[in-house]
This record gives sequence, C-alpha cells and structure tokens, in this order.
Amino acid sequence: MTSKINFISFAAALGFFFLPWVDFQCSDKSKITQSGFQTVAGGGSLGEEANLKFGDQKNDETQGSLDAALYVAVGLGCVILGLLLAVIGLLGGEPPSPALPALAAMALILIGLQMKLGFPLEQKIVESYQKTGLEEEVAIIDTSKLFAQEKIRIVYCPAIYFELGSLLLPICSAFFAMRPT
Repeated sequence: MTSKINFISFAAALGFFFLPWVDFQCSDKSKITQSGFQTVAGGGSLGEEANLKFGDQKNDETQGSLDAALYVAVGLGCVILGLLLAVIGLLGGEPPSPALPALAAMALILIGLQMKLGFPLEQKIVESYQKTGLEEEVAIIDTSKLFAQEKIRIVYCPAIYFELGSLLLPICSAFFAMRPT
C-alpha cells in the first residue's frame, strides 16, 4: 500500500511541475506566469494582456530572459529520483525505499525555500527598477514596498500548493508506518 502511495505522490508531484506555479500581476492583470519547469529553465508564459501587445511575436514563451531557480531545479531532481525509486519498488514488489521520504522532504524544503527567498523573476523586476533609476530610493526600499508601490503582485497558483501537498504525502506515510502496532 505504501509503495502505491509513494508512486502516486511522486508521479503527481512531477505532473504539478507542468502547471502554473507563479503569476506576476500588475494592476490585477496577469503579465507572466511560470510553471515549475519554466522556473527551472528560466522561461515564462506571457499573460493575456501581454499576448495582445506582442501577438505577432513568439508569445507563448519568453526564453532566455529569466534566470533559473536553482532550488527548484534540485527539488525537481529529487522528485524524478523519487519517482524512479518508487517505480522500481512497485515493480519489484519490495518494501518502499527508506530514501523516498527523505527525497520528498528535501524537495519540499527546497521548493519552500525558493518560495521564501523569491523566484528569479522577482529579482529581475527589482533590478530593472534599479537600472532605470526611476527613483533614488529603490536601492533602499524593501522589495515588498516596491511591489506595493508599483501595484505588482506575486500570486502563487494552487498547483504549487498541490506540489507541496503531494510531497508531504510520502513523509506522512513513512511517519505512520513507523508507528508501533
């Protein structure tokens, strides 16, 4: 039973990497969204309003303009390795590998840390305001104050929370499996 739970949770975690995680909005209009894979690769999908402005150009991806999120990349590696170990354990009929909860915990911590530190696009926005010299106080101003002043919001989409929840499942199942009977 635990092998199936591990397989399903790691497969779901890998699937959630394809869904939008972060939505960068300006004046309540979506400008750029990033999925888990796009944060790793350094890309993003333009929002509806940006698609209207740049309709002639390649509008589905903005490649090469963003940096990669290193913690998310390592978390993705943990998820892929965990999925491979779960498949091997499921096909071999062996008990689940003790490394699965550790891989899930590491991926969970790394993605949570990236959320806390901010995604690279957030730093790009701050750097662009510093380079343009719009204000002299931008270097001193806090990122959250700058975003509030410019009406920029960073919205975490439900898929990132589903990602974290699917990574929590192998940890919980390992915890309850250790319970004495």
